[in-house]
Amino acid sequence: MRRAIFLLMFSFLLLAIALSPAEAEAEPETKAGLTLGSILPVFVGPVPISPPAVRFDERGSVHLAWLEKSESTGAVKSIRIGNEGKAVATPVQVNPEALPPDAFHLAPGLATGTHDHVFVSWSTTNRTPGSLFASDLKVARSQDGGRTFEAPIQVNDDGLPISHTFEDLATGHGSDLYLAWLDGRGKDQSGAGVLFGCSKNQGQTIGKNLTVDGMACPCCRPMMAVAPNGHLWVAWRKTFAGNVRDIVLAKSEDRGQTFSSPLLVHKDNWVFSACPHRGPSIGFDRFGRMYVGWYTEGADEQPRLFVATSDDQGQTFSSPISLHTSTTSLPDQMRMAVHPDGAVVAVWEEITGVRKRVVMRVSMDRGQHFGPLQPLSAGAKAEYPTVAIHESGSVAISWTEQAWPNNRIVLQQGRLISQR
Repeated sequence: MRRAIFLLMFSFLLLAIALSPAEAEAEPETKAGLTLGSILPVFVGPVPISPPAVRFDERGSVHLAWLEKSESTGAVKSIRIGNEGKAVATPVQVNPEALPPDAFHLAPGLATGTHDHVFVSWSTTNRTPGSLFASDLKVARSQDGGRTFEAPIQVNDDGLPISHTFEDLATGHGSDLYLAWLDGRGKDQSGAGVLFGCSKNQGQTIGKNLTVDGMACPCCRPMMAVAPNGHLWVAWRKTFAGNVRDIVLAKSEDRGQTFSSPLLVHKDNWVFSACPHRGPSIGFDRFGRMYVGWYTEGADEQPRLFVATSDDQGQTFSSPISLHTSTTSLPDQMRMAVHPDGAVVAVWEEITGVRKRVVMRVSMDRGQHFGPLQPLSAGAKAEYPTVAIHESGSVAISWTEQAWPNNRIVLQQGRLISQR
């Protein structure tokens, strides 16, 4: 009996080791299109955390931002990781104590600009009496590469006790900071509109808010990208008649003063009577090709991840490529990044009945073909992957893991393998 109990306990120990998150690997690992380095734990603690946001700065350092929730309040945190893959400093608290974050189910907004500028955004509770789920959108600026942050400014200019959240940040034209988010202004029976704000002075002030579209899924985060010609694009999940929820784009040729009418990426005809909480990804290569990635269940209610490209400013798109091909798992929460030469790295969650892991596929031919599926995480529960690419070919992938009793944010850096 003792021997049987010992063998059973030893089996559970082996299983726990197998399912625990992998620590740093000793040597870089070559996967399809990428040479990956060790996995770096950025945050480890027994407190609730948000998904991470990740961006490169001009010098090739990685910046991460996330939200932490203690027993009493929450905090917006940011850290810079140097080119050698080590933390430059301890995490910095971005928000003042009086303006804690209120939405831990999504990552804060994060963007980097010229001359060591870093921008982090979050929503904080609007305490107007009688209002429910009301928040204001804040953005804070760093002018020293993320070492310190200035007092935040308010992005939304309406003063209404409604939700202002699910934001994305982008920079362009040297001093421009762009913000797109979801809130209840201008909505047309859909629950939310896509709103836009712009700073022309590197985040010192935000101009008048503009409604890009009044028919948006109320929690599918919009995403932005700046094309090589300077045009700004916003992608979001639009709510059409009959609760059809498909991905559309709008373009601004005047630095966010006006936007085009929405352009449909693909007619999925996904009918869903609630918000699926799955926004799109968008990027450009230096030749002007647009790449859009998204989740859909289509008319047959089968979960799919698609990537499509356009070479004519969104007038026409290629036939979508389906990234997830497994019949024994479900895909979720895809994010995509594009290198100027046209390499594409797509990451997402792959879910089975017993585990959730982070996986990746890479295209080295401008989105025409994607390599084999590559698992990245090793634990039993890895979620919310995100990815960024620097023009040098460096790649940064981050995600969260649950390793009881702690939650973790990890970072894995790599480098694209040159095809020349």
